[in-house]
Amino acid sequence: MHVKTLYADIAPEDPVEGTFTYKVPPEYKNVICPGKIVLAPFGSRVTRGCVVRVSQDPPALPKEAIKPLLRILSPDYTVDPELLELASWMSEYYCAPLGECLSCVSFIGFQDIKPKHEKWVLLSTSEATSAAPVRRTEKQQAVLDLLSQHPDGLPLTELCQRLGVTPSVVERLAARGLVQISSVAIRRKDDYSIPLAHDLPLPLSEYQRSALTAIRNGLSSEENTTFLLHGVTGSGKTEVYLQSIAYVVERGGSAIVLVPEISLTPQTVERFRRRFGALVGVYHSRLTPGQKFDLWHEIKRGECKIVIGARSAVFAPLPNLRVIIVDEEHELSYKQETSPRYHARDVAIMRAHRIGAVVLLGSATPSIESYWKALNGKFSLLTLPERIDKRPLPEVEIIDLGAEIRESPSSESLVFAEKTLEVMRDTLAAGNQVLVFLNRRGFFNFAFCGNCKHTISCKYCDVTLTFHKVGNVLRCHYCGYTMPVPSQCPLCGSEPLSMVGLGTQRVEDELQRLFPEYRIFRIDLDTMLQRTAHVQLWNLIATNQFDILVGTQMIAKGLHLEGITAVVVPLADVSLFQPDFRSAERAFSLLTQVAGRAGRGIVPGRVIIQTYIPYHYAIQYAQSHDYVGFYQKEVRVRKVLRFPPFSRLISILGTGKDEERTESLFRRFTTHLENLAFPHRDSVNLLGPTPAPLARLEGRYRWRALLRGHNAKLMRDIVKQALARFEQEKEHRRIQIAIDVDPQDLL
Repeated sequence: MHVKTLYADIAPEDPVEGTFTYKVPPEYKNVICPGKIVLAPFGSRVTRGCVVRVSQDPPALPKEAIKPLLRILSPDYTVDPELLELASWMSEYYCAPLGECLSCVSFIGFQDIKPKHEKWVLLSTSEATSAAPVRRTEKQQAVLDLLSQHPDGLPLTELCQRLGVTPSVVERLAARGLVQISSVAIRRKDDYSIPLAHDLPLPLSEYQRSALTAIRNGLSSEENTTFLLHGVTGSGKTEVYLQSIAYVVERGGSAIVLVPEISLTPQTVERFRRRFGALVGVYHSRLTPGQKFDLWHEIKRGECKIVIGARSAVFAPLPNLRVIIVDEEHELSYKQETSPRYHARDVAIMRAHRIGAVVLLGSATPSIESYWKALNGKFSLLTLPERIDKRPLPEVEIIDLGAEIRESPSSESLVFAEKTLEVMRDTLAAGNQVLVFLNRRGFFNFAFCGNCKHTISCKYCDVTLTFHKVGNVLRCHYCGYTMPVPSQCPLCGSEPLSMVGLGTQRVEDELQRLFPEYRIFRIDLDTMLQRTAHVQLWNLIATNQFDILVGTQMIAKGLHLEGITAVVVPLADVSLFQPDFRSAERAFSLLTQVAGRAGRGIVPGRVIIQTYIPYHYAIQYAQSHDYVGFYQKEVRVRKVLRFPPFSRLISILGTGKDEERTESLFRRFTTHLENLAFPHRDSVNLLGPTPAPLARLEGRYRWRALLRGHNAKLMRDIVKQALARFEQEKEHRRIQIAIDVDPQDLL
């Protein structure tokens, strides 16, 4: 009987458009299906990809041109059909290759992973029941005695470690039929403890009860709803999340909880596992592929009902998913910087819309776009205007650094004002803790020559190098390039160079000089390099092994530490004047969020913000914790500028190694954009092309253009047609074009 050939359409992980057809080898005919990860020939090499379609219909190609796929990777694993459809939407919406989107939504990427097995030792039935004595060595008897206390057996490695014996001792017992050694699949742990679920729901305030009732009504209705939970810092948003999830799980549903930073994951996991125990799984980029694979198995077996993680956890393949929670929904980290450049908040909303689930966005400082949607009926607005137990928001004091320098030229510290030091000393003397926030790593920000004013810049990027005291090096925070600190100016030969600016390392050094008797702990990317550093960090914080915590935005949000009663911001101006229309929003959000870390216990909090521009509206509204006032001011500015939420944006970035050719080719590409947009000039316009604010990164020159309009689909179609036309040109491969729909970063 003739068996028809099967064909599989595969989307490769390579940055190419479309799918490619392969023959399915006979041995895979019964297991191949959409969602399988495969290895396939691709030109002169091989590539990984995901099967998106299987059929018996041969493509319109010569049979000899259709190659067979090589093998199935991770045979036990399959991408869910729902996520295949979500990846297809992402590919269309974010103008990204389908294969890249599928690799993104796949829980394990396109990896080849198998279950991990471990040798397990059991006392054999014959040994347990035999009355006849058998001669054994002392070590063999010790093994049998220990196993008799563990009827379910022990791992071979643990057994040997506990008794100090070699595996050969156990193997000789197995040869005599006294023990059984078998291979057992084991779970690769996720680095987090699993306490017993013992926390009971907390009593709710009137505002919390009202919010929870609305969310439960949304979960019970057939219409999917997106809620925006706007609650001041310390208002109990997490308890609303917990009780919403409990309502879902009790009815057989499942939930995803997104947090913006991996550093926040340990605290969130601990709190959720104290409520739900082993039902909570953890997913983020620092897990190994094996850990992700084992979590996928737990989800499929129904052992995991709640997944907590950073951005990529939005793709958790949970069955009967009923609610997706996006905590700190305003955070930039929810936007992926590489293709596919998706925003986890927007993907969450689309995924929920497709499956009839509810989305709960939470923040003390919602993004301007989200709050605008809530006020205009696209989201349902819920508010928590008070802290738990009506605790007061911290008192915020602004210190004008310009006046401080004029009035106190011989201050004790070049970093902290006299009033700031006074508050810190009082706080520490009372046995409380201080948080010092500066959104800038390193010791000094740059080195320059006092004679010719030359600054030491990166060899590959148009940015100044940052001095790091550890290693005594200058480092680029974009490409990682490092160099020793020059002994003299490379241009004029003057020496020594001057060091200027403020970074977390310098702040830490200054704190150690001023407060030598206290425990000071720094948290930034330089101290978080190890895979499990965020877990170790939380263990230190949770056990109060610090007096002063200093760091970047990793410590500015989410952390609930009742011992912190004072927050200090040595320089609030870092985020204010970036060449991005969202700079004021980000500055306000950061200051409000970090101020909210103070006074979350019974002791009222104090916040000191040092700045050279004390009258900027972002700082003024942050001082009064007035989000609505800031929103009203900012949204008027956005309307005049015709920026989101009053328009949609697509950013197009062109990069290349040759400066002149990059400019020339990118201008030719934007000519196609301009011509295609011209018939729709009333609704779509082109901004640029211009050099990007960071005009060179990692040795590549960068040009940017923005497409602005109201019809997102029309704008995407224009970009795709422009790309198609540009790719017909001879030299188009000499530059790379990156498309970013709904960009969050314009640097």
